[in-house]
Amino acid sequence: MICFDSYELDTHARELRRGAERVRLQAQPFELLAMMLEHPGDVVTRAALAKRLWPEGTFVDFEHSLNAAVKRLRAVLGDDARHPRLVETLPRRGYRFIAPCTWSEPGRGAGGPARVAVLPFTDGVREPHARALGDGLTDETIVHLGQYTHVELVARMSSATFKSGTCFAREVGTALDADYLIEGSVRYAGDRARIAAWLVDTASETSVWTGLYDRCLGDDLAVQTDVAGRIAHSLASAISARPRRATAFIPRARALSDRARGLSSVSGA
Repeated sequence: MICFDSYELDTHARELRRGAERVRLQAQPFELLAMMLEHPGDVVTRAALAKRLWPEGTFVDFEHSLNAAVKRLRAVLGDDARHPRLVETLPRRGYRFIAPCTWSEPGRGAGGPARVAVLPFTDGVREPHARALGDGLTDETIVHLGQYTHVELVARMSSATFKSGTCFAREVGTALDADYLIEGSVRYAGDRARIAAWLVDTASETSVWTGLYDRCLGDDLAVQTDVAGRIAHSLASAISARPRRATAFIPRARALSDRARGLSSVSGA
């Protein structure tokens, strides 16, 4: 099953659906769409499309027939060749599917581990002590979560390239191939700290769990260990109750990752 825009493409049943409605799509436009979705973000050449649509030995005006099939596909999807949101034309080369989409992959069903990225906890002030508390909470949460076998953690340095609020959750999830993001913040009032944490589903960009912890400062290591342990336990329970999300494709994910590292953006091919 491949989901994009408001549509679902079932490659096994060979059906295109929009909600509960089945959308009528002829055989050739269906093959065009399926082939582009097999390689989202990549250029699918006209020659490759023609070879798939018409077996060797078929006598047909490929150029005209392919143009007609693409036109029918766009008409069904409500896409505009001049201002495409789904299928981009590359003159004399081919076509490229440019919209975000999610699809199921073999072996990545509900029984597999959930891939989780722990983003750096943000601090409400810039004092060295405050930064150390946030950094310590991030590290402790990673360590505690690593004890759960149904959770697969993104490497710390990879997660550290993103901070809460710098990109959309779906973009970060695609760049890190993560089903969930863990975000957190620390605020201070005198000798007290309020620690907030939340679990974000990257596919739906919704918070599926939140936690709030008030602690007196003093023994910072004890605070970090206690709160991180509680966060990890709650998160592991929340994740175990949810199925593994499908793989997602977001255009220009590599450029977003580079931007988070403060490097020059890389244009999509």
